[in-house]
Amino acid sequence: MCLEPTTAMLMVSAASAGLSYVGGQQNAKSVTKSQNEALANNYEALNNQQHQTNQKAAQEKSIRTQEGMNERAKLATIAGESGALGLSSDRLINNSFMQEGTDISTIEQNRLNDINGINTKMANSNITAQSTINTAHRKAPTLIESGLQIGSDYLKVKTGSTKAAKTKASV
Repeated sequence: MCLEPTTAMLMVSAASAGLSYVGGQQNAKSVTKSQNEALANNYEALNNQQHQTNQKAAQEKSIRTQEGMNERAKLATIAGESGALGLSSDRLINNSFMQEGTDISTIEQNRLNDINGINTKMANSNITAQSTINTAHRKAPTLIESGLQIGSDYLKVKTGSTKAAKTKASV
């Protein structure tokens, strides 16, 4: 069976457009899958980092609270042994509470800043992954584009055949 050149060219065009479409769609799916897996892994790592940040802050607060209690116990003992009970010892104890509160506030603010930084990393990871996925899908040919390519190739073949026939006729 012998095919006309125009039919053969059209079949090649259709096959090429079909393969391009399938390959582009598979690539987009592959990119989506890999980006989603990478995003999930990144989220897991960042969630672990958040957990560690929270644990570290809780431990630092606990240590600072214990230090404050020890400091106040020493101050009370010194004041009791020296007989200097009253306003001056109260001031020292109140100052110890204030210093402890300031330190714990600083620890908490640092924890919140670290958590905000981690949340920003999560958001940026999501944006980057979604952008990569969108780019892969935007670059993948659609059925309409594939059909238009086939139609364009058909018109080129037909126009070329018509021109060739007119050229032969005029010779």
